[in-house]
Amino acid sequence: MKKIILSLLIFGAFSTVSFAQSSYLEKGQNGFGIGGGFSTNDDISGFSGEVGYSFSGVLDFGLSVSRLGFDEQLLGEDLNATVISPFVSYIPIKQDESIPVSFSLGGFYQKQLYTNDVLDDNNIDVTGDYFTIGAALFTDVEASDAMKVQPKVGVNYITGETKVEDSSGSVSESDNSTVFNLGVSLIFETSPSNSFVVTPKLGIQEDVTTFGLSLSFVLAQN
Repeated sequence: MKKIILSLLIFGAFSTVSFAQSSYLEKGQNGFGIGGGFSTNDDISGFSGEVGYSFSGVLDFGLSVSRLGFDEQLLGEDLNATVISPFVSYIPIKQDESIPVSFSLGGFYQKQLYTNDVLDDNNIDVTGDYFTIGAALFTDVEASDAMKVQPKVGVNYITGETKVEDSSGSVSESDNSTVFNLGVSLIFETSPSNSFVVTPKLGIQEDVTTFGLSLSFVLAQN
């Protein structure tokens, strides 16, 4: 079970913190973003969807929902999980003519809900409550008049606990992990106010490497 929990922590941090539409907007712009993606490693694969809003191109609020499936079974049955993650991010340093890189901070809460047939049939609830803080550096490189390339490197620290509960009581286990993230966003300006973003990315934690691909649309409002 511990291996399952750690895999989910890595996946959740990797999926959520990578999406922040402020990184694709100019400073002073408000904007709305919507995106989705797929990620996989040796233990887990799944899809995620995100929505968010940016204030002045530096402050983001949003929500991510992921649906995941595990390669490892639990109690002889396939195991799935749903992860609901509200998040916030802030860019205190934003790239301009005098500053070559941007620096962002972020945090989110993970609510994890595990399900399989044995758990459901025996009214056993397995849930996780985790918090993540992270930081990243990124920069915009002009590839053409309508395209930018944005490499990014970041680190996230995750901590919290997983609880198993049934009619006889509950037990919990605390876990924490540090995840390093690498990604390159390809930002296509489809109109003066809209962008389409493709981001391949890697998440690395000890001997676990997660690969992902996300797509997002960013709609600037001013």
